[in-house]
Amino acid sequence: MKRYLSLDLLRGLSIFGMVFSAIIPYGVLPAWMYHIQNPPPGHAFDGSVSGIGWVDLVFPVFIFCMGVAIPLAGRRKLAFAHNGTITSLYVKETLERFGMLWLFSYLYIFLNFSTSPGWWPQFFTIIGFLLLFPLYYIYGKTFPAKRRTILRVSGLVAIAALIAVGHFAFGEVISIYRSGIIIFLLAFLYLFGALVWYFTRDNLRARFWVFAGLVVFSALAMFFDLQPKLYAVREIRWFFNMEYFYFLMILIPATYVGDLVQKRISMDFGEDPVKQTGGITPSYLLSLGAVLVYLAWLMVALYRNMFLANLIVSIVLPLVIHQLSKVGMTVYKKEIQAATLLAISGALAIYAEGSVSKSPCTIGYCLTTAAFSTYLLIMLDFVVHKSRNSYFVRIFAGAGSNPLMSYVAFGSFVMPLFKITGLVYIYNIAYPAGYPWIGVLRAALVVLLTMALVARLSEKKIFWRA
Repeated sequence: MKRYLSLDLLRGLSIFGMVFSAIIPYGVLPAWMYHIQNPPPGHAFDGSVSGIGWVDLVFPVFIFCMGVAIPLAGRRKLAFAHNGTITSLYVKETLERFGMLWLFSYLYIFLNFSTSPGWWPQFFTIIGFLLLFPLYYIYGKTFPAKRRTILRVSGLVAIAALIAVGHFAFGEVISIYRSGIIIFLLAFLYLFGALVWYFTRDNLRARFWVFAGLVVFSALAMFFDLQPKLYAVREIRWFFNMEYFYFLMILIPATYVGDLVQKRISMDFGEDPVKQTGGITPSYLLSLGAVLVYLAWLMVALYRNMFLANLIVSIVLPLVIHQLSKVGMTVYKKEIQAATLLAISGALAIYAEGSVSKSPCTIGYCLTTAAFSTYLLIMLDFVVHKSRNSYFVRIFAGAGSNPLMSYVAFGSFVMPLFKITGLVYIYNIAYPAGYPWIGVLRAALVVLLTMALVARLSEKKIFWRA
């Protein structure tokens, strides 16, 4: 089965957004350039602030991509499994992948010494990045299993030794509380989402009731403020966060979209849905234009807390898109139906809740961003259709097909390399006061460089997988 290039592209864009937003100039840009609940100049967290900006969209988009990918990978696994071992094999592999993701969330933190002064911490950080290859590299079916085991065990031993060096030489703290929160959260979302998909893979009604129960549970948990109460307990928060369940409101609908995509790419022209829908007709462009207007409106309305106007527009526009799609985007009929329901439900939830935010997470935020991501994936099919071989698609889709490496390569390889070679002095050249956008451009260029490096490795079939 061919890779769904639009999904890789969307994942690559979301990773770019996550890395880029973490290194843009601090405290001097407009509030919409940061997490809305961490406003400039001090960036102190304020959970009472309502609204979301583009930075608050990149993580749910990545969660959505994970959800879409679950059926694509799951169906491939099931196709090669014997009937008597399907469940045990799938559950075993799911638990193994969860464990490897969970481990990764600690390793890339423990192996990064780049904040320590001097040349040696940078050198050992790059060594730590390279040591992740034996553990997470995809060796291929023809690679001898015994040699693979030897390499992975050797890599794990070397990683343990390097972590010890970092602890004693550079004062790095080894603690269960020092995990990469994004990967840690994604590990648990994958575990729950993959199991829910498997046991409801042929029963959409059952998955809907799981989703409905999840929404009700989340509403009750939010009403009683369970998330901050449980997170305040130090002994609990290192392995459990109520937001695992909240963000499943994005991932579970995404698995339904993934089911639809899986069916489509198994058909003729499946990797290019624009061909399936009859090409770029005026009705297709009109439908796409309506989607673009809705996405643009959503970003403005939710940033400015225009909840009543958003409620009206988020009922009317998705219904218009739904009607237009019956002529111009027939291949997306079910995806747009799902996006319409999510968009309307999300707008109703935002209006009822009276606010929208990523942290503390709200129901309207999850449902709306799930709709946003679905529409965005449909739009990227058009981009891929028009620019499949462009450098833009190659970089972002290549990096998106290698998400673990893409996520850590900047902090664990590129920046330490800059410090060792002295390029960091060029990177850190002070820009004139009052021109912080030069710092934004600089950040964008260095993240693009990182993604181009990862994309090149992807083209060479060098991948990391949990």
